[in-house]
Amino acid sequence: MSDENTKQLFDKARRAAAAARAAGADDARVRVSRGREVRVEWRDGRLDRIRESTEQGMSLALFAGGRYSAHTTSDLRDEALVGWIENAVAMTGHLAKDPDRMLPPPHRYEGLVEHDLDLVDPTLAALAPEDRLRNAKALEEAARTGEGADKVISVTTTAADTDSQTVLVTTNGFEGTERSTGVFWVAQVSVRGEGERRPSSWSWAQGQHASDLPPIEGIGAEARKRALAQIGARQVPTGRYQVIFENRAAPTLVGHLIRPLSGAALQQRQSFFEGRLNEEVGSPLLDIRDDPHLPRGLASTRFDGEGMATVPRKVFDSGVLKTYFLDTYYASKLGMEPTTGQTTNIIWADGARDQARMIASLDEGLLVTGFLGGNSNSTTGDFSLGINGFWVRDGAIVHPVSEMNVAGNHLGFWKQLVEVGSDPWPYSSARTPSLRFTDVQFSGI
Repeated sequence: MSDENTKQLFDKARRAAAAARAAGADDARVRVSRGREVRVEWRDGRLDRIRESTEQGMSLALFAGGRYSAHTTSDLRDEALVGWIENAVAMTGHLAKDPDRMLPPPHRYEGLVEHDLDLVDPTLAALAPEDRLRNAKALEEAARTGEGADKVISVTTTAADTDSQTVLVTTNGFEGTERSTGVFWVAQVSVRGEGERRPSSWSWAQGQHASDLPPIEGIGAEARKRALAQIGARQVPTGRYQVIFENRAAPTLVGHLIRPLSGAALQQRQSFFEGRLNEEVGSPLLDIRDDPHLPRGLASTRFDGEGMATVPRKVFDSGVLKTYFLDTYYASKLGMEPTTGQTTNIIWADGARDQARMIASLDEGLLVTGFLGGNSNSTTGDFSLGINGFWVRDGAIVHPVSEMNVAGNHLGFWKQLVEVGSDPWPYSSARTPSLRFTDVQFSGI
C-alpha cells in the first residue's frame, strides 16, 4: 500500500478521534484498517473458486464520564462517520460506570522499536491471477504424483495472499501504523483406506514472504504421504506411555497452556495459574519467551492493540511462570501493572535433536501428529484431547494410531516434559518444536 493510503487512514483516524471528543467523550481510541486478499481454490482438476476481497473498517473505543463502549463500522464516508460517532457517544452515556476502563498512560506508548520487522513482501504486488492459479494446480499435481498416488480419491488446494494495514490513534498521544503481507498454501488429500474408510490429511505453509515457504511441490506431496500413512490406523491398549508431539501439532498444547494466562481468565477466577506467578509450574525444559520483534514473525508487531510498545518477555523460565498477559483494563481490576493483552511469537529455547532422532531413541510409545477435538479446562487444568499419530517401538514407526485420547492436568503434565526438539514449526506464530513427555495417560482399547 502506498504512502497516500497510509495518509488517508491516518486522516480518518484523527478526524474520528477529534469527532469523539467534540461529541463529549473524554478519550477515544480509533483503529482504521484496510486489507486485500486474493484466494484461489482448486479441487480435483478444476477451478473451484476465485475470491478477491478488499475490506476496510474502523473500530472505536470510547471513554466518557467513567463509562466505556466499543463500536465498529465499515462505512468510512465522512458524512456517515460523524453521525455514527455522535450516536455512539450518546449511547455510552447510558451505560454503567466502570472505573477500570481507561487508555494506557502515555509513557506506555514510548520505546517502539525503530528497526524494520520485515513484514512486507514487495514481490506479492506483482502476482498475476495466472500465478496464483498455477500454484494451486501445482499443489494438486504434486499430491497426485508419486508412490501411492493410485489411492488418491480427492485433492483440494488453496493458494492465497494478503496485504493489510492498520493505523491506531488515541486522544492521549499515540499514533502508529503496521503493515504486513502474507502467503498461504495448503493441500488436503483423501485416499482409499481399508473397507469404507477414507483417511485424509493435509499439509500447509504460511509466511509474511513467499521466499519463506518451502517448495510448493513438497506441500502437495506431504499431504498425500500423510493421508496414506493413516491407512490401517487402530488403537493401542490404554496405558501410560512416552510420547512425542510433532512440532506442527504441539502448538495446540501450548495454546491450552497459555490461554489461562490472560487477564480475563485470571480476573474471572477461571485460570489454574491464578496466584502462581514466579512459581515452578513445569519441567526446567519449559522455557518459552514471547517475542514481538522477530523479523518476519507471523505475529510480530511494534505495538499491541492498545498502542502500548511491545517488548520481548519470558513466559516460562526453566519451568517458572514469569508473566501474565494483562491489558490496561484487567491489570487495573487485578491491582497489577499492565503487560500486554496479547501474545505474539512464542519461541522455545533450542533443543539438541530433531523429531527423527527423538523417534529413533524411543523404546516404546506414541508419536502424536494431530488432535481431534476434546477439551481443556482453564479453571482446573484438566484436559482430554482426541489424537491421531503412530505407535513407535524400538525406534521405528510400527503402525498408525487413531480414536484415542490423551488426558492429564497441565500442572502435572508439563513437569513430565523431558525433551525439547531442535525443529520449531516455522509456519505458525507458536513456533513450537517437537516435544517429548514421559508417563502420559492415553485411553484406547
